[in-house]
Amino acid sequence: MKFFWWLLAAAAAVGLFFAARAVTRHVQERRAAARREAEEIAYRADRQNRLAQRGDARGVYGVEGAALMRDFSPQPPPVPPDGTIAGVANTAGELTTLLADKPPGWRWAVFASVLVQRQATVRSRVRDVRLGYATPSGRASSGAEVARFVTARMDELVKLVGQTEAFMQTPAFMEVFGHRDDESTADAEGIVQVANRLMDYHDRFLALAEECRDLDTPTTFSGLMRDCCRLMSIPLDGYETFIDDFTDCIARMPDLMRLGSGTVAAEPISLHMSVDDELLKRVTRQVRAAAK
Repeated sequence: MKFFWWLLAAAAAVGLFFAARAVTRHVQERRAAARREAEEIAYRADRQNRLAQRGDARGVYGVEGAALMRDFSPQPPPVPPDGTIAGVANTAGELTTLLADKPPGWRWAVFASVLVQRQATVRSRVRDVRLGYATPSGRASSGAEVARFVTARMDELVKLVGQTEAFMQTPAFMEVFGHRDDESTADAEGIVQVANRLMDYHDRFLALAEECRDLDTPTTFSGLMRDCCRLMSIPLDGYETFIDDFTDCIARMPDLMRLGSGTVAAEPISLHMSVDDELLKRVTRQVRAAAK
């Protein structure tokens, strides 16, 4: 039994950010917003369809409904854990053991394990960003200074999204996982490295959000800075969904092994960054007002 699924870098937010910032007319804005809304609906529908196809109750009833329906429609019992199928390692020691033993599915479990462990180290920082808990570390006294600060962070955000997308699309990214039908061709050290580098980008996104949250400004610009922080948090939300989806697939591997035969190909998992069009327009409008 061998497992394989493709990773897709769906960081299409680069084009969306550029497109949104380039809109200058009302009609163009409406068309761009409608297009992004359609893309977002298509993404969510596709994700729910994939859940339904693999028998996940969330694909039929939604997240909340699935939690209720489990009492009435229990899922097939998983294969009893016997150490033969790779699972997510939550500690450094468990990861070392996983790398040494290399059970079936180990390459994907190693990748997910690094993501999970790196995510855990910054979970409190991400929570503080979402709570808006600030520790002021800089000061912008005038509207012009605030506008320059926010514009620079937006430019950095666009650049980081592009770098993340390019990183995941390089041939070297997928090469470390080896041939789809032969786990022995995977590069264990390389998998750990690409997972860490992917989370390095996550931490840079987090730092951007913290910079916006912690800038001390006159109260006139408090709304702009809150929106700026929300904008910088979009990639963090995308990462969280990506990691959750990936670990969910790892958890389902025993069922795939029990119910499938031969090579099992699971659905692609994407790092999706959804641009909030209204938020972006609001930030742009406030930046222009502050710069006057």
